[in-house]
Amino acid sequence: MNGRLHHWVLSAGLFSALAAGCKSAPTPLPAAAPPAADVPQPIAAAPRAVESPVRQAAAFEPVVALAQQQPLAAPLPQPANPAVPAEVVPTAPVEVAQPTRLSLLDAIDMALAQNPDLTAQRYAEGVSEGALGVAQTYPFNPWVQIQVLPGSSNPTGNGDTTAHYVLLMQQLQLAHQRRYRTEAAEAALNSVRWNFVMAKLSNMAQTERFYFAALYRQELAELSAAIARISSESLSIAEKQLAAGEITGADVAIARLEAQSALQQAQLADANYQNALLDLRRQLGLPLTAPLTLSGRLSDVRWLSFSGPVPAWLKFVEVDLSEIQSSQSLARHLAAGRPDVSAAASDYFAAQANLDLAHANRCPDLQVGPYYARGDDSTTFWGLRAQMDLPVLNTGMPMVRQRMAELNQRRGVWEQLLVRATLEAETALQRYERALLLTAAQRPAEAGQLPLELQKLEEQFRAGEVDMVRVVAARTSFLRARQAELDNLNEVAQAAAAVVAATGLPPQAVVEQP
Repeated sequence: MNGRLHHWVLSAGLFSALAAGCKSAPTPLPAAAPPAADVPQPIAAAPRAVESPVRQAAAFEPVVALAQQQPLAAPLPQPANPAVPAEVVPTAPVEVAQPTRLSLLDAIDMALAQNPDLTAQRYAEGVSEGALGVAQTYPFNPWVQIQVLPGSSNPTGNGDTTAHYVLLMQQLQLAHQRRYRTEAAEAALNSVRWNFVMAKLSNMAQTERFYFAALYRQELAELSAAIARISSESLSIAEKQLAAGEITGADVAIARLEAQSALQQAQLADANYQNALLDLRRQLGLPLTAPLTLSGRLSDVRWLSFSGPVPAWLKFVEVDLSEIQSSQSLARHLAAGRPDVSAAASDYFAAQANLDLAHANRCPDLQVGPYYARGDDSTTFWGLRAQMDLPVLNTGMPMVRQRMAELNQRRGVWEQLLVRATLEAETALQRYERALLLTAAQRPAEAGQLPLELQKLEEQFRAGEVDMVRVVAARTSFLRARQAELDNLNEVAQAAAAVVAATGLPPQAVVEQP
């Protein structure tokens, strides 16, 4: 009886230990005290969930390192009652310290730091790092099975022993499945990082477009305001000359129409300039009422050419200049290093790892472990138990064919994206060089100042030597010429932003702002 009680106690203790192990969980950290309602609290940066290095191609390491420079924010606290989700209240943009005069590089840095889209996309890397940690963890735990047979009878008449057995098993994967899962997760993490770098590149190019558009609208507004001011002064002079009998009423009517038209154009130009500033504030993540003053003028920007013995873009690209024989070869080389092309390459490597995993899964898993049994006659048995599926009904080939189709799809996407990126880069380079030729010979005048010929004509009008018709014709010609110059500058500015977006080069490779 004591032996039977001993076995019952042993079995009950083992069951209790297993139950306690299954129910155990990490001890939760104590909740932090809530911050004051009127004091905004920053979210502290959290450590990386996975510290293991990610396997990357050597050509991809520099940009991946850039993607790793952005720390992830800590997860938001969960509500106390999980059944009732907390209402998410969007946070209004916070005014940040900004320079007195905002340059192009200042605007790009500000947009990269606080653009809402980039801030939200940073969290995707943490999800992929968590998936990598899951892939690196062996998926199967050992399991134990215990069975006690209290109803068995002992033919020898000794009732102190109860028949029972203990089975301990472990499922083994024999074809290196964990390695292929890890490779797929690493490639997926690389793809997420490349996509984030591509988002940063697109943000830089869009910021550059908005910044130059605001400078263009600013100079147009200054030009229209100068013309409106001069037209108003000319109207006052014409009215005085009419009172003195020096000109006719028709000249005054022409001057009045010219002043009204110039005033309307000035108001429209100023409205377009304010709208351009609104677009720039939204891109920078600033409040729409934040003061914003742009540095410099569009006519003062120095545009760097891609031709020449030592072009400026060579500082940002590791390439032998002798290998660049034409604009087509330059475009293909720059397009091959674009982040979205590298992300497509990472997707292809992930598909290759998934195909290897599908091949590996054709090898059935092996469950093996020791076996212990004790009969009701106190006989002890030790043995080994193993089991394996027979790949008869499902050989794993359907999954292999699916993964092969996915691999061909990813390869096609990668190749066609490289072709498209090459065409986009070549188009952007040709557009930029063509616009650069248009602005090479022109020297725009300062806003608010008239050319010498028009100034002399205005003086002659004040002296009563020329009529209003000639003055209006001269002003119209000057306004058209000046607008054409500004349009050329705006075209080369937008072309420079297109080069940044299509080639992956930084703005410093094409723009030099004093």
